[in-house]
Amino acid sequence: MISTLIITISICFMSVLTAEVPMPQNLRVKSENLGFILEWDPPQTSPGKDFRYTAEYKSWNAFNAVCVNVSSLSCDFTSEVTLYGNYTLRVHTELNGKSSAWMEIKCEPLEKITVIGAPDVKLQSRKGKMEVDITEPVLRKSSLKDAYPTMKYQIRYWTEENRKELVKLVDQRRVMLLELLPNTRYCMEVKIIMDSKIKNSLPSNITCEMNTASDEVASWLIAVVLFVSFLVTLISVLLISMTVWFGYRGIRFLHPRAKIPEHFKQYLTERPSSAMLLAMQNSTQPKEPYHEISIITAEEVPSESTQKEHSQLT
Repeated sequence: MISTLIITISICFMSVLTAEVPMPQNLRVKSENLGFILEWDPPQTSPGKDFRYTAEYKSWNAFNAVCVNVSSLSCDFTSEVTLYGNYTLRVHTELNGKSSAWMEIKCEPLEKITVIGAPDVKLQSRKGKMEVDITEPVLRKSSLKDAYPTMKYQIRYWTEENRKELVKLVDQRRVMLLELLPNTRYCMEVKIIMDSKIKNSLPSNITCEMNTASDEVASWLIAVVLFVSFLVTLISVLLISMTVWFGYRGIRFLHPRAKIPEHFKQYLTERPSSAMLLAMQNSTQPKEPYHEISIITAEEVPSESTQKEHSQLT
């Protein structure tokens, strides 16, 4: 009976003590880019007092203090928690060495509740193609690829004249968009898809850029150029070969390979030394005798009867 009375008195005494210090209000967890911050509001029953606060988190079966006797209305647990654990957070008010009761809040894993900020997007047109350069938001814990291995980048783009959107899912942060209209202004918005389109990042700002003209040549024109080049090369090779061949034959004709014997060369190049030969060269050409010859045909030869008649007449 006495022990029960003592316990009752103790409980009432503790209730009086805790009732003297009001609890904080409106506990909430804010998580952006894998940060983990507990926030609260001061007690509304006793405004103007110099309240202090202590915040803890439960790991396994024990609470661990992170912020002790602080005046701020928030506590950063980012470095104390993991991405995939469930946690219980609590905070109480302290005033003049007395404390209020604990105010608790339970949280889902960080990778589920966090809000991933918007990526940064830069566009640059290159010869009728648009290069998209995506910069991920800076995370406070881990990297985006480690936290979300299946993440992808969703690119939505459209022309200013036509708002019909095209969507492209890619794995790389730098992408080249092909088959765009030349001399057309394109606008784009990028989001990061973390978990099968259930969890997304904030969308980027809409970025627009004029697509330049393409310098690509049609395939049929390339084929024609190649064919003409082949014909020109073939004809040039044939002409050069014929020129070389006929040039070689002309040189061989003018300068045959057969050599004149040396004594012939000497005989032809030396001046004649024979007196008779010199006299013949210096004298006039002798007059050659000749006999006149008449050529008659068979019709002009007289027959035998004609010859007899002629002989009788004579």
